[in-house]
Amino acid sequence: MHVDLSFEEARALALRGEPLPPVVPSLTCEDDTVYVTVDLRAIPNPPGALRFAAVLTPQVHVAARYESFDDGVLGLRVTATAAGLPIQKLLGFVDGPLRSFLRSQGLPEDAVTIVTGSGDPLAKVQVQEVADRYVAGATVTGIDLGAGRISLDLAVAPTFRVLD
Repeated sequence: MHVDLSFEEARALALRGEPLPPVVPSLTCEDDTVYVTVDLRAIPNPPGALRFAAVLTPQVHVAARYESFDDGVLGLRVTATAAGLPIQKLLGFVDGPLRSFLRSQGLPEDAVTIVTGSGDPLAKVQVQEVADRYVAGATVTGIDLGAGRISLDLAVAPTFRVLD
């Protein structure tokens, strides 16, 4: 099965009709890149270093560019700006709150991991693992992001069902 959605449609489905959480005041897409604004002041129970960072630079602007999809994992190349600091300098402060946020959304802590090394960090999104929490009998075989649209290829079994 092939599903082609505008970014707005995909966002509405992912949020299940709910508004964006306060920590994410803006979430948009252009071409093959998702743009996210993160309000550091809205992160609940931040560690001291993150509280300090939020005073200096309350918002982080993130650009996540589609790079790959393989074996249920979406790869997004990430760049960020926060008062001129690159994302690598902020990752140590963001890992704990990111995991807490994922938990608060009912997702596994490892639904998103950030891999650093040479070049910009790579966000790895466990798409199949997340999908398995909401539906049974569907395997995501492909994802593409381009022209502000998200295309999904799914293998759907006769036993497909939406989970509660």
